[in-house]
Amino acid sequence: MPCARRWIMRKRSVDMAKMFGREELLKALGKIGAALGRDATVFVLGGGAMCFRNQKDATKDLDLVFLKTHSAGNFTKCARRIGFARPPSIGNEYQMMGAYDILENADGFRLDVFCKTVCGALSLSQRMEKRAEPFGKFGRLEVLLVSNEDVILFKAITQRARDADDIAAVVRAARINWDAILNECKEQSMEHKWYGLVYNKLAEIEEKHGISAQIMGELLELDKKTILEDAYAEMLSRGMKREDALAELGKKGFTKKELEGL
Repeated sequence: MPCARRWIMRKRSVDMAKMFGREELLKALGKIGAALGRDATVFVLGGGAMCFRNQKDATKDLDLVFLKTHSAGNFTKCARRIGFARPPSIGNEYQMMGAYDILENADGFRLDVFCKTVCGALSLSQRMEKRAEPFGKFGRLEVLLVSNEDVILFKAITQRARDADDIAAVVRAARINWDAILNECKEQSMEHKWYGLVYNKLAEIEEKHGISAQIMGELLELDKKTILEDAYAEMLSRGMKREDALAELGKKGFTKKELEGL
């Protein structure tokens, strides 16, 4: 199972962890920022960004993305200096996250620190950087919040139970540019095809919360095209002739028009 589908499946003990509100998040950033020896810029995503926008009352952790390795290293070094440490056991799910570091303090407040790429999967692109919203300066730490659209996208590729509710809360609180989400999926599709994951999460939200996203139809078509292309490539890799592969795919329900695109 790809990493993006697994950071996601958190242990029951983690789901029951203490929640931390906006003021506690600000206090943590302030302490670490004051301890930094050099300037650094960090992007906050997930529940942290939602708390800072008053879209959510509390979160279990802060998901933080740095663009430079030395900035991530300096941040984690300073966090350790003020009482954060790597948990003795983080479980297989967290080991699969591809985080630069995972730190926790005595209160159970956790920092999931990433460098450029989240969970070895979705990258913080230049488009995301431009959409990010300046939030504040904490000592030598400049903090930006990823856009509402990118909060939705990062949450849409996970399978955590609360993420659908979080996305619904974001949609209710803000005006969403759905095309930005769709275009980011397309732009990053060379590495990963997110269409099916995003469609499934939006379908869950529609069923659970009655919220419809205008990009669902196109996501479904793109996902179907991806499935077709992958199946066709796999058949050719097994030595099947083109005409035989097309015939087999036709039997599986793909239309002549869809097959003509291969």
